[in-house]
Amino acid sequence: MATENNPPPLTHVLETCLYVRDIHASRKFYEDVLNIKPFMQSHRSACFSLGNTTLLLFQLGQTDADITTPSGVIPGHGPSAQIVAKLNAAKEGDGDIDSLKQHFCVAVQSTEDVAKWEAYLQKKGVPIISCTNWERGGKSIYFADLDGHLAEIASRGIWPHY
Repeated sequence: MATENNPPPLTHVLETCLYVRDIHASRKFYEDVLNIKPFMQSHRSACFSLGNTTLLLFQLGQTDADITTPSGVIPGHGPSAQIVAKLNAAKEGDGDIDSLKQHFCVAVQSTEDVAKWEAYLQKKGVPIISCTNWERGGKSIYFADLDGHLAEIASRGIWPHY
């Protein structure tokens, strides 16, 4: 509750982002594998709506400069130039390639829905890295995207609030 000394409560995470080496290949992966369509895309980003949250894919190395718009400035963000150079130099087949290995989790309602996603991902040829059955009755599956980011699909029952 907002008071004179406290601001209004936060409601949810509005955006989360992943930095990717190839925005076009990554956009296609998320479209084809997660069956979501971008509502906005450019040479440096792809934006997907997931309920009240937006999943942003940013082209690695293209977000470090501030962007001035008529309504304000969007501050630059992302890995430093040194980290970007190291990530871009990494090649598949080099063993454990350098990756940011960011993590995100998307929600489904039930453990049955998680099982359906697991079967769907396997049909798509996406390796399942791990499955977890949580103490509260929830279930998660984990898989990697093209950049090695760890994606999770989870049901209710993994957290006290979900």
